[in-house]
Amino acid sequence: MRTSLLPEEPLLLYSTENETAALGSMLFGPKAADQVFGIVSEDDFHNPAHKEMFRAMLQLSFESRPIDPITLESELIRRGKLEEAGGRAYILRVAETVPSPANARFYAENIREYSTLRNLEGAGTDIVQSVRDTNLTIEDKIANAEAAVFEIGAKRMGKDFMTMAALANDVMLDIDHIVETGEETLGMASGFPDLDKLTTGMYGGDLTIVAARPSMGKTSFALAIAQNVARKNPSQAVAVFSLEMSSKQLARRLVSMLAEVNSNDMKRPNLSQDQLRKITDACEKLYGMNLFIDESSDISGFEMLGKLRRLKKEHGLSMVVVDYLQLMRGNKKTENRVQEVSDIARALKAMAKELDVPIMALSQLSRAVENREGKRPQLSDLRESGSIEAEADIVMMIYRDQYYKDREHPEEANREAGRVEEADIIIAKHRNGPTDTVKLGFKPTYALFASLARGRSNS
Repeated sequence: MRTSLLPEEPLLLYSTENETAALGSMLFGPKAADQVFGIVSEDDFHNPAHKEMFRAMLQLSFESRPIDPITLESELIRRGKLEEAGGRAYILRVAETVPSPANARFYAENIREYSTLRNLEGAGTDIVQSVRDTNLTIEDKIANAEAAVFEIGAKRMGKDFMTMAALANDVMLDIDHIVETGEETLGMASGFPDLDKLTTGMYGGDLTIVAARPSMGKTSFALAIAQNVARKNPSQAVAVFSLEMSSKQLARRLVSMLAEVNSNDMKRPNLSQDQLRKITDACEKLYGMNLFIDESSDISGFEMLGKLRRLKKEHGLSMVVVDYLQLMRGNKKTENRVQEVSDIARALKAMAKELDVPIMALSQLSRAVENREGKRPQLSDLRESGSIEAEADIVMMIYRDQYYKDREHPEEANREAGRVEEADIIIAKHRNGPTDTVKLGFKPTYALFASLARGRSNS
């Protein structure tokens, strides 16, 4: 006879005894109540009556009123929930059946354990339904399963409060370091000194939006920063999600930039020895970079986060580039594109905070730029601008005046290989610092940004 692996009796995913013991402990004094408040929420209780008691106690605590059987009964009467909480007799029974108020933390932790198990069971049910949904792709099903389980883990682990004393001490240590070394505290360098001077670098948890009209060079600008970060942080991966270009096209763009060889020349057999040497040197630089490219053309925030979690676990992670935001898919279907983009921007910001890395997302600007006499972009030119602007810590916009001059007078355009134009990097929003415009050089032949102060590229 085959033995079943399942228990004959279903496992109880709640403990009435622990719930009553925790609530009873809270009725004995503020210390026990504070311990329980710090560990569980009303949703962690299985018994509906216990939920009502906990809500009432939470209100009493919020109003700095004492918590005891009399005040609890009074609050439940005021809320019209006394009968739902079991009535006066049940409140007294809870107060009388406490093994030891000193064990309040233990009871609360057990309640949370059972709550987590119930949530896992619910997630399992959702995963089964998702697996059987014929309207979802296999990628959607995997992403849904991963997101469901991760949400429970994230809720369970959470983040503890940090005391202001500890935080103030960290600030003082930073100040002491600045005074002793004479060096500013900077985030991750972009490779463009003038830009870093204004932004103080890139920080974990920040979402930076780089916006421009087509052909302004936003992909090249982001790649220049990505390869610089990868070179300066060899032990940490840089992830680039290329939703528009293939990974091979992106690699070709990087080689062209680093070698300063026109990408069209790289497709022809008559390359000079000098060009071949430059291309070889550029490839050698790329060989040593911990740079990862994902060319998924249709990816949601859930899928992206799952890939980044795995990449960070295996290789570490220093920065993420998304090219570009409007090509991403929302985590849930919606008829409203503005709402979908809002959800995508919010997901990217949450991703940056969770992974503790800077995320740089590229964005298209609306055609309104082209309809103005002056073509300089504004925040309002961001497509679905409200939601993107709200989530971003920094919004950079790229403007090249020479591009429009060449387009208006193509016969006068300077075709000299390697010519350097001025490019404006407009910091239109800076949550933690000033806004201004930084001027960089741009070599259109190689789609290469350069630091004007040094007269050469950041590579």
